[in-house]
Amino acid sequence: MTQGEDGGHAAPDSAAGERLTSTLIDGIELIAHEIANVSSSDVRPHHLAEVLERARHAVDAGAAGVVLTHGTDTLEESAFLLNRVWDREAPLVVTGAMRPASAPGADGPANLQDAARTAASPSARGAGVLVVFDGHVHLADQVSKVSSRSVAAFASTPSGPLAIVDGAELRLLQPLPRRAVVLPDAPLGRLPRVPTLMAGLDDDFDLLDHLPAELLSGLVIAGVGMGHVSPAAMPRLRGLLADGVPVVVATRIPSGGTSTHHYAYPGSEVDLLEAGALMAGHLPPAKARLLLQVLLADGASGPRIRESFETYAS
Repeated sequence: MTQGEDGGHAAPDSAAGERLTSTLIDGIELIAHEIANVSSSDVRPHHLAEVLERARHAVDAGAAGVVLTHGTDTLEESAFLLNRVWDREAPLVVTGAMRPASAPGADGPANLQDAARTAASPSARGAGVLVVFDGHVHLADQVSKVSSRSVAAFASTPSGPLAIVDGAELRLLQPLPRRAVVLPDAPLGRLPRVPTLMAGLDDDFDLLDHLPAELLSGLVIAGVGMGHVSPAAMPRLRGLLADGVPVVVATRIPSGGTSTHHYAYPGSEVDLLEAGALMAGHLPPAKARLLLQVLLADGASGPRIRESFETYAS
């Protein structure tokens, strides 16, 4: 993004690719391919399908790694979705900027430099998709945007960043974990319809009365507390589950995740589990939705969907 001459509103900049290819980083050769010059709120699954195709081709042709520049609004979601299908040892690194390229103190150049260093680092091989921001390297499955304004906009829960970029070096802060739920053949171009509903005080999800089960491939609930809903919502959720619609319950709380055993009142996690719902563990609602979508796109059945979400159990 760049701002106009008056320093006002920021908008996508057609010169972004030219700036990328002219950047010199520790002798690393950068080759730029523009996929979509859009805001991140306008990124679609077919864009990410092209990212995947180009990234695989680049690595198979000898590239040490791949950097994807992406707006920050949905960056964590694109990283998480790509991590479900990225099946190469070379890292796929996602980065962006909080400040426009024309703004004083623009953070984009430093983030790009750190991302390229990470993509070229042998220490990052086998880590899957990574997010590099403000000198920190985050695992795609754990990273979240935690500020709408700060240049330190991303953080990882529950284990913190994977590494820091220290000059030309990548310093690991923890061992590389085993990657979860890799579905290399899942189609990304068009994902099944899975809405997200947020639970709240006295919300009985009456909206579901206007969404017939046959129009839903699945449903994600952003529950309260450890993954709870109003008791008044339970009949509607039980009806969907009886019709074979998978229901996943996450929590709208930023940390701590969902539970499976703490509470057993109507609408609690125990009640939801007994009804057949799945708990999202430490996945936030947006990532739980994407995981359910890509599993359904891959033709996963109930047991495989359950097993996949159990990987993220809190």
